Amino acid sequence: MLKTKLLIRFVVIAVITFALVLGTVPLLGTFWHLLHGDTISFAGQAVPVPKGFYVRQTPSGPAMWKQSIGRPFLSAPYAHISLFYRPRGDSFAFDKDRDQFKTQLAQDASEEGYNLSTEQTISLGEKRAYCLEFSRSSPNIGSLVRCAIDGSAIVVFYEGDSRYVRDMQTVLRGIARN
Repeated sequence: MLKTKLLIRFVVIAVITFALVLGTVPLLGTFWHLLHGDTISFAGQAVPVPKGFYVRQTPSGPAMWKQSIGRPFLSAPYAHISLFYRPRGDSFAFDKDRDQFKTQLAQDASEEGYNLSTEQTISLGEKRAYCLEFSRSSPNIGSLVRCAIDGSAIVVFYEGDSRYVRDMQTVLRGIARN
């Protein structure tokens, strides 16, 4: 009888803990913004952090995350934006580097089950970003967007639900303003 009561208490506590974690994950972005504001510094530039995103520092640069209820345990919409330097640290030159950028990224994405769906140049005022968007339909629906900013060594990579791609474009525009 005592063991049954202990087991029931343990299960109830585990279920409550699980529910709290699932409910808290989407609030990480809100809490992050309250503590840190709306921008981060990367490569000497102020970079906007979209609403609902939080930032984790990685060895290669900052990573912005947006989580939905159910993450990380259930399949739910999410977004991940990474900022880092080009491999050799040199600035992206659209006319010189575009073809190699496209070939390498298309090969990498293909190995992960993605297909090139959109190739575009986004005007960022005086600068432009060359972006490739990849998508897949199964087993996990999602988008990959890879962007290089002309005249900059910074690249922006996005992975996640296609509904959050606009947030990545906000980050691009913020980098270009600096």
